[in-house]
Amino acid sequence: MEIFEYIENMNSRPELFPDVLAYAREHKVPIMDPDALQVMKHHMHLTGAERILEIGTAIGYSALHMLSVSDAVKVVTIEKDVDSHRTAKDFFGLYGVAGRVDPILRDAKAIDPEMLRGQFDMLFIDASKGNNEYFFENFSPYVKDGGLIIVDNILLRGLVVEEEIQSRNRRRMKEKVDAFNKRIAASGMYSSFLPVGDGLLVISKQEEGKNA
Repeated sequence: MEIFEYIENMNSRPELFPDVLAYAREHKVPIMDPDALQVMKHHMHLTGAERILEIGTAIGYSALHMLSVSDAVKVVTIEKDVDSHRTAKDFFGLYGVAGRVDPILRDAKAIDPEMLRGQFDMLFIDASKGNNEYFFENFSPYVKDGGLIIVDNILLRGLVVEEEIQSRNRRRMKEKVDAFNKRIAASGMYSSFLPVGDGLLVISKQEEGKNA
């Protein structure tokens, strides 16, 4: 067993939503890796995050896990794909959490953040990876001071360190994700790049001038 496999096993927990996981695997829906998911939930627990904004619902897998942290957690989640949005709503109903989640069917790039009403304790970005910069710039102002911003898939399954990429689209995505990662690393914000799952970026939002 390699060391990273050992850490992955230590970070993982028994699956709370096996039918959602099975659906994702059957229909090849990308979902958050279990070790990264548990690290995110741990950060939610540590900070007491209750009002969450998620960019990229997919079938509701990560939202269900965030809602499982505490009965006080509420999630606003945005998804542009009609079928994914419908499936997520079905799962929210199945698990009895529909009253704590607001699923929005819309392209997050076309949404006016003002319509979201109020501040959030945490922003979770897990949509089109080439738009991490856009989502960060447009939605992080709605995270309270001291809140969390978490970005998944910052390693692109290793693509971020590949030197020779033949596909123009894959190369462009790598460049965008790498540029965003480097921008955060150089920004002075309190942040951690964690080698769990496909890479998890955790940022603590601080008042301007208080970052180190």
